[in-house]
Amino acid sequence: MINARPSARPASTGRALTVCVFAGARSGGSPAAVEAATEAGTELGLRGHHLLYGAGGAGIMGAVARAAAAAGAPITGVVPKFLYERERAQQAPAQRHVITDDMFDRKRYMLDASDAFLALPGGFGTVDEVLDVISLQTLGLLSKPCVLLDTEGIWSQLVGLLEELPRRGYADRVVGGPLWIASSPKEALDTLETAALLGDRTHEVIGA
Repeated sequence: MINARPSARPASTGRALTVCVFAGARSGGSPAAVEAATEAGTELGLRGHHLLYGAGGAGIMGAVARAAAAAGAPITGVVPKFLYERERAQQAPAQRHVITDDMFDRKRYMLDASDAFLALPGGFGTVDEVLDVISLQTLGLLSKPCVLLDTEGIWSQLVGLLEELPRRGYADRVVGGPLWIASSPKEALDTLETAALLGDRTHEVIGA
């Protein structure tokens, strides 16, 4: 697995980033995933960044949001109407809600409103969001970095596929930039900050 990082790593970008966190609504079977999400949320808040996420209070996404809130991060939760009705009783931290018509509008908002993306363990929705970012990056429609926090090797098989496709001539190389792999929450935030600082942030999703 390629685990390269941007060559320069400042302590901070010097500005607050809006970090979109993709994460599961379930906790999974490993306490390590919840611990890593909690640490990632704490790092995000202590560094002065803004959390944008799927608005839930359960699972991995709930853990990252509660930790970010405790560390002082402003939070925006983006949720489609049907999920808001289903999940609003969950114990999510105080946040600004953006309620969208459907899942597609939710993703569009997240892609457009974020400076960078951080993917924690999650289910099919999380994988779908990551692949959307990668597809738009390779098409030149999105120039914002994405970091996968590879807790207990959760992303290793996907990363293997993402490395295999370019080797076979089916896709451009993405691992090592604009997609980065991190093994710890601190490394993930360091990498994300550096990639956002060095990258061209002037592009927007076409049609947004």
